[in-house]
Amino acid sequence: MNKQNTDIKHISAYREQMGPEYEKLHPEIQKRFDFSTTNNIAFIGKGTMDNIWNGNKFAVFILKLLSKTNILFPRVGQNIEYEIHNYPYLDKFNREVHSMNRVFFFPDKEQRFDGTATYSQTKKHIVEYLGLDHRMVFEMGLSAEDGAIRFTSGRQFAFVGGLKLPIPKLVRGDIELLEWFDDTEQKFYLDLSVKSKLFGPLFGFTGWFNAEYIDFRGQKIPNKFKPTREEIKE
Repeated sequence: MNKQNTDIKHISAYREQMGPEYEKLHPEIQKRFDFSTTNNIAFIGKGTMDNIWNGNKFAVFILKLLSKTNILFPRVGQNIEYEIHNYPYLDKFNREVHSMNRVFFFPDKEQRFDGTATYSQTKKHIVEYLGLDHRMVFEMGLSAEDGAIRFTSGRQFAFVGGLKLPIPKLVRGDIELLEWFDDTEQKFYLDLSVKSKLFGPLFGFTGWFNAEYIDFRGQKIPNKFKPTREEIKE
């Protein structure tokens, strides 16, 4: 991992993309996504997914393929223990990135949904690479919604043999994620769904988690969450 340049001041990718709209988010949501290699704060959330679901048999087939590189999975269940890990660091290309590691603790096996996000100075929004091998990438839209933050995937691409290939809009899995903070419960809640225009609902989960903020100065991303391959193409 490259040594961080302390002369460069980074701000949260979410704050950078949303600009003034970031201030419309609930204060706890603002705090939740305010991590960078300048403030060196990592976030760990621990809680429960009340429901994890998937779609038809074709959806399950696709999820089985994606699960081989920690992109979604075909399992379903209720009341599944869950963790989300976000670590800010510089990748081998010296880009400001942060991990998006989601762990689901089924009774017999862990399932993972991993990603690495960075703010693209060219595209002026966040792109997220999916899986530990960065074989897919999507463009991320962000908006404030009654204090909650909404994530909406845009164009998606797959990397095959060194080529960046667009995934047709008709078949791609469009991601919608709403995350909010409940003042009464003092918990974060989320609702994620992945749907295809051609194949219908593919995958999703709803649940909650509590927050833990970590001083990440001088630390490295845990090996189990470190990408096995890093992609420069956005």
